[in-house]
Amino acid sequence: MTRFLPLLLILTACEPPPPPVPGTIDRTGEVIQVVNGQNVTQGMVDMTLAQLPANVRDQVIARGQLDQVKDQVIIGELLYQEALKQKLHEKPETKQALALSARNALANALLEDIVKQRSTDEAVKTWYNDHLVQFAKPQVKARHILVADKAEADKLLADVKAGGDFSKIAAEKSSDKGSAKEGGDLGWFEKGRMVPEFADAAFAANKGDIVGPVQSKYGFHIISVDDKREAIPVEEVSDKIKSTLRNEVVEAYIEEIKKGATMSTPTAPAAGGATVSPAAVQTEAVPGSAPPAPAAPPAPAPH
Repeated sequence: MTRFLPLLLILTACEPPPPPVPGTIDRTGEVIQVVNGQNVTQGMVDMTLAQLPANVRDQVIARGQLDQVKDQVIIGELLYQEALKQKLHEKPETKQALALSARNALANALLEDIVKQRSTDEAVKTWYNDHLVQFAKPQVKARHILVADKAEADKLLADVKAGGDFSKIAAEKSSDKGSAKEGGDLGWFEKGRMVPEFADAAFAANKGDIVGPVQSKYGFHIISVDDKREAIPVEEVSDKIKSTLRNEVVEAYIEEIKKGATMSTPTAPAAGGATVSPAAVQTEAVPGSAPPAPAAPPAPAPH
């Protein structure tokens, strides 16, 4: 018996290791829950958040919905464990789905790397300069106080010009409640975004001027022109440009690797494709010809 032991050890050593369990991940960070003996960690939550689009992730954080994300990760762990228990990962269709998922993940990872490499600050600046006509739009940054009565508007204008705090007066007196809570701030705007009377007065004024009362269909405005510019700076449109660049970079890169690849259209069915056995082909009767002979009946079983 002992003489067979070395051979047994050799054969055992040659056996391939078992395939890794799909979905295995590092469970790093603080443990937030233990599910059937398995740790669910903050690292898993962070990983889940990282998979979300940036705008969705920002909304989740801003709305205080992180606990919901944690709950989803915990539920996902329960479902994952149950799927493994039922050996669903051994089913052919599941293996195909996992393989496709892995291929997609690798392709997306490649494109993400290429986008990061090519969407540099310099590339953004170059794109901005090449499309400067899109951003060469005169703008004004202003605050306003809106009231219904001209006499009140005259009084508030005198208070502001006497050194009153424009933002405080706007917060207390302006009937435009949307901007009032921001001290009357309207941010940057182009001329076409405002009613004509307001826009004409704001764009005609110099930086630092306080003008009014200006009457529009909404009432009487006192306008503080805080700043003016002839174009939107690259810093304010960087994210938008990167989004556009992303599409351009991906399309260009795909064309690059297609040109560097050897590809051809086969003239015959590809190996491994679906085949049809002759017996499975149904013979079509030709008009005027005899129908195909019926198949012979099976021979009787011997007694």
